[in-house]
Amino acid sequence: GGPFQGDRDFTKYFGRISLYVPMVNKSVVELRVRGGFADPFDDTDSVPLYERFFAGGASTIRGYQERKVGPIDAGTEDPIGGEALFVGNVEYTYPLVDFLKVAAFYDTGNVWAKNDDFLSGDLFSSIGLGVRVKTPIGPISVDYGWPLDLEPGEEEKEGRFHFNVSRQF
Repeated sequence: GGPFQGDRDFTKYFGRISLYVPMVNKSVVELRVRGGFADPFDDTDSVPLYERFFAGGASTIRGYQERKVGPIDAGTEDPIGGEALFVGNVEYTYPLVDFLKVAAFYDTGNVWAKNDDFLSGDLFSSIGLGVRVKTPIGPISVDYGWPLDLEPGEEEKEGRFHFNVSRQF
């Protein structure tokens, strides 16, 4: 809480870096890495659920259900998030016309319950294809991701469509 008089004591760090590599015919390869750590201190035993990291879904690891990569509650199978996050993405986009692009991607990453477990154990990966459309309200993407690993709590792999609307910059 500190000077803001909050009732939970924790620190949270998050970073993202992207590298764009131009290719032939205005196509681009994007390499993106995200990582984060959250750590309780003082009289707080755990990071609050609403401040934990989650992965899976349209903006992290496509092909998996939203927030379902990482720790889940054994009884309810609901995601409970974690204190450490790593997500890596490689995406190749190729323009068909000025406002329309196709994409191929590879995503990988995981969420760990505790910071000490960061990058221990398996990473969950997916591959897929997508479409990017530039519209007056902002870029719209539709992706189909196929998980390469079993999702926590699931018994079989199942591909998923993901829809995302971004903002222009």
